[in-house]
Amino acid sequence: MNRWLLGVIVGAGLGFLDGATAWFTPAVRPFIQGILIGSSFKGMIVGIASAALARKLKSVGWAAGFAATIGLILAYIVAAMPSDTGEHYYLEIMLPGFVLGGLIGFLTQRFGK
Repeated sequence: MNRWLLGVIVGAGLGFLDGATAWFTPAVRPFIQGILIGSSFKGMIVGIASAALARKLKSVGWAAGFAATIGLILAYIVAAMPSDTGEHYYLEIMLPGFVLGGLIGFLTQRFGK
């Protein structure tokens, strides 16, 4: 599969799953729809960025590290904004963003053509 298409599909899918974990935080359940949309969009951005790097470099490690960094930066931007409840959820947002970013980069580099 094309790296660009794979990056977008995997990024949106894993982003959606990442956003779905917000259901386990009862304070943000009323906002789950926006969280799912935002997380999917964030995952697609990471997928596109990792696909762009995967076209230039052939290193799985660099691709995973780059995508994890992009995922962490985007997750920090989201976590820095206070929620409607007035709280910040740094760990709950940044940790999955970092891990899934690395996974998106790995899958894009390893399985994209």
